[in-house]
Amino acid sequence: MLSQKVKSIISEILDIEEEKLSEDTDLIREIGIESIDMLEIAISLEKEFGIRVDENRLFFKSFRYYLDKAKEEKTDEIKYLSRIYPFLKQERLKELIEESANGIIPSLKIRDIISYVQWTIRRDSEKKKEHQKI
Repeated sequence: MLSQKVKSIISEILDIEEEKLSEDTDLIREIGIESIDMLEIAISLEKEFGIRVDENRLFFKSFRYYLDKAKEEKTDEIKYLSRIYPFLKQERLKELIEESANGIIPSLKIRDIISYVQWTIRRDSEKKKEHQKI
């Protein structure tokens, strides 16, 4: 199962018992993940699932920038951010927007990483099918 494999990768990199991790574990606030850990997670996901990881997107490194840009352009923040983070549900985007409004660093939950991997695999599969049609 994909979610179990993602948790296993995170557990191994962060040297935390897998049983202590849930999909709602906040890797930033609860675990104190560092940039080197993020890099290791990205590399491991690429190897395990054969995907290309966009660290900026996966780890919300420019979330506030895109949120500010949406405000500048006076556009619907959820719609704008949905184009940049298509792997996140609207409810999750609302949580991240609220955190940013309160000056809090956006949380990074294991379920966000799972959603990213699922979305990337699906997207890559669709691209491959399209390419085969040509």
